[in-house]
Amino acid sequence: MVTFREPGEGAINYAIYIVENYDDSKLKNREDLLNLMYAIMTQMPPHKRVKRCEYCGYVWYDDSLRNTKKTCSAECKTGIKTLQRRMQRADRALLQRKPRKKTKKEINYIWWLEYPFWLDEYEMLKHSWKYEIPKDVEVMTFIDANNQIYGTGNRRKKVIKPGYEDTQAGQRFYKLCVNKLRTG
Repeated sequence: MVTFREPGEGAINYAIYIVENYDDSKLKNREDLLNLMYAIMTQMPPHKRVKRCEYCGYVWYDDSLRNTKKTCSAECKTGIKTLQRRMQRADRALLQRKPRKKTKKEINYIWWLEYPFWLDEYEMLKHSWKYEIPKDVEVMTFIDANNQIYGTGNRRKKVIKPGYEDTQAGQRFYKLCVNKLRTG
């Protein structure tokens, strides 16, 4: 069974060659052209240099010196090598499979029940400090005051001074006028 993929450059060039050298009197409508393309895809001519590409599955003409190519283009060769590497990795993973060692959290934390719980209190304390860091009252008051002044998040808002933009615009206009008077 042939699996057809995107045709390679050699298969496209062979199809163009066949269509260009085909008798135009036999091609009367679009259906005749489609039948010709179907014949190119499915039938193998008796010529020893016409082969079926191992990757894309289309017929192509092998122009190599010793007639030893298996694919019609460099893209098809890359594709077949990629498939071979994927199969080798899958075989290696299947044959040399090493079970992954479970972490202490996976062993001691029962998370799949309705009410999850820890089997070992020591492991619970080792993991819980990473997520619940206690803070003093003074630190929490400072954080809350900064959130009220600057808002939540990690960026400080730009302090807006009343009339600041007007002052800047006046200074720019003054410099522009002075420069015009000096140059002109």
